[in-house]
Amino acid sequence: MINYTQQNVNANLKIAYAEVDYNQKEELFAFLTKSQIDLSEINSLKNESRQIEWMTIRGILIHFLAGFCDIEYDEHRKPHLVNCQQHVSISHSHHMVAVAIDEKQICGIDIQHITPKIQAIKEKFLNPIELSNCEQADDLKLTLYWSAKEALFKIYGKKDIFLKDNIEVEKLSFNEGKGSATGRIKANGKISTHQLELKLVKDYVMAYVVNS
Repeated sequence: MINYTQQNVNANLKIAYAEVDYNQKEELFAFLTKSQIDLSEINSLKNESRQIEWMTIRGILIHFLAGFCDIEYDEHRKPHLVNCQQHVSISHSHHMVAVAIDEKQICGIDIQHITPKIQAIKEKFLNPIELSNCEQADDLKLTLYWSAKEALFKIYGKKDIFLKDNIEVEKLSFNEGKGSATGRIKANGKISTHQLELKLVKDYVMAYVVNS
């Protein structure tokens, strides 16, 4: 029922993304009810668009997990699957949602709509070295940096770091709609290095960490 695209990245990590159909509310509600999903949380979402996005993500998870594990959020708003061993990461932007599931380790995925507005905020999330590499950068390149940093932020999972000061992206390459980058998270006196894959989906950028 949900028209989504799935990709098996490696033996443990798989991702999915979908364009949200905002005319599908009744069908989604019926599908989730039939799947015995607790829909009481929807009442806390006053925006109908957010309700449909909420249901779309859970519909994807039902297919992903051949069943359903409920989602709970910790004090940092990081999602976790209840009574399931897998790790989950969720993102939504504009009319798209993205989900990552990893069988063994923490995962991070992000999707961002490409918009010229990013030019006005680049100094808020790029450090001086990254800015020097992006002096003439177009909206796509800046969004790649932004999305990569957001995916890394989700790997870290806490709110005591900043994209500009604590997360670095380098060796970013992108060609014909796909690419890769290396990211570093600097927090609490420690540095962790991660590899990311990047993907263009219509007028969106998607980034996901392939080793956490």
